[in-house]
Amino acid sequence: MSEEAIRKLRLRFIIYATLSLTMVMFLMAGMIYVFNLIVSQNEIRETMQYIIASEGEIQDAETIYEAKEADIGSAAGMGSTDQSKTDQNSQQNVRTQDEEEVRKFRTLNQSAGRKPYDVKTFLSDIFGSGTGGLIDEDSPDDTFSTRYFAVIYGQDGNVEAVKANHISSLTAQEAEILGNYARGRFFQFGQYGKYYYQVADLSGDRSIVVFLDSTNQIHATSRLLYSALMLIAFGIAVTYIFVRVFANKAISPEIRNAELQKQFITNASHELKTPLAVIRANTEMQEILGGENEWTQSTLRQVDRLNGLIQNLVMITRAQEKETTERTLTNAAALIQETVKTYLPVATQDGKTLEQEIPESLNMKAVDSEIRQLTTLLLDNAIKYCDAGGIIRVSAGQKGREIWMAVSNSYAEGASVDYSRFFERFYRQNEAHTIDSRGGYGIGLSIAENLVKKYGGTIRADWKNGVISFTCTLK
Repeated sequence: MSEEAIRKLRLRFIIYATLSLTMVMFLMAGMIYVFNLIVSQNEIRETMQYIIASEGEIQDAETIYEAKEADIGSAAGMGSTDQSKTDQNSQQNVRTQDEEEVRKFRTLNQSAGRKPYDVKTFLSDIFGSGTGGLIDEDSPDDTFSTRYFAVIYGQDGNVEAVKANHISSLTAQEAEILGNYARGRFFQFGQYGKYYYQVADLSGDRSIVVFLDSTNQIHATSRLLYSALMLIAFGIAVTYIFVRVFANKAISPEIRNAELQKQFITNASHELKTPLAVIRANTEMQEILGGENEWTQSTLRQVDRLNGLIQNLVMITRAQEKETTERTLTNAAALIQETVKTYLPVATQDGKTLEQEIPESLNMKAVDSEIRQLTTLLLDNAIKYCDAGGIIRVSAGQKGREIWMAVSNSYAEGASVDYSRFFERFYRQNEAHTIDSRGGYGIGLSIAENLVKKYGGTIRADWKNGVISFTCTLK
């Protein structure tokens, strides 16, 4: 395994391990936050249901407004002579009152969230002293834990009464504005600033809107959220550090196995050369003494195949090692043309046509031997698997900063082939044979893929209309 492969393996391990733990932490924190939010809202609902059942009369609640029948009667007994004048004044007062209500509503909307529980307040709670300005010691309202006000509406939809508990700064008009706001919302339960509200029906076609001051619950939920986010950030940092420290230990078995595999291939290749040489020498001597026959020829063919397999195994091992040769500015087109020229006789002898479409110059930083080897592997594969009397075509070009090369050949039987596995080492379409009937070992394309990856490129196989193409890009 090359140093680049080890670096990538280590990086992937760090990313996946850190990402997995991060997802688990977010999931757990999210579930805790949601559960806490649900519990808090259920507690708020229960409190408001109790207030609704009591029609706003619990503990030492005070009635800050109540409609009186005398007021209604006096309004109904006005003389007809003053009616016109009263109507004009009433319309003007309504417009003035509407503008005043809009102004007060905006003021209330701003004041309801004037002290939001944000990150700054949270940090003040953790590292500072006191309450971070959440409690106003000069206000008597903040000395009680249960504070609410209720707006009761009569059958005609007008405000019948306003009751408040430990909210001395609220006026009846402000309570009516907020009550109308809640009644106009789509949901009967919701939040407005530091208040939660509930709209409900009462007996006698009346209705009630309860606003419960839930500052403590809102701040507790926000505090939990910010705590979770800070712990997650801290956990991610600690996880990354530990995973990075122990990454080498985690992947060391894989590195060790890769080194042992490479060492085995190298040693086995050297060890197999001697017995194969002896077998070849004995077989040739047998032919000299007793003449050639089908058995001796079969033995020599198998010796040649084994020698080719050993050479390819050594090539794989070398392809995975760190590149020590310095890349220089090279005309890749000339190297490809030279390699194609050497294969022209081979293709002609095999009854196949070799064509090329290569420009005169394709300059890139590369190692000459690697470009030749890549072209050789693709051409050897194309000639070997091309249909009898078929055409092999080599083309190349430049797209942006990338050099591309494509080698295609006639392959009528390629409609049902799994091309995604072509670059697997020792892959054979017929799994029952390690070496196919055409003399292939199933490792040539794997070596080509390793060479392409050295240049940060890609290689793929495509089949269309009886032609298979191998296209690679080099950077």
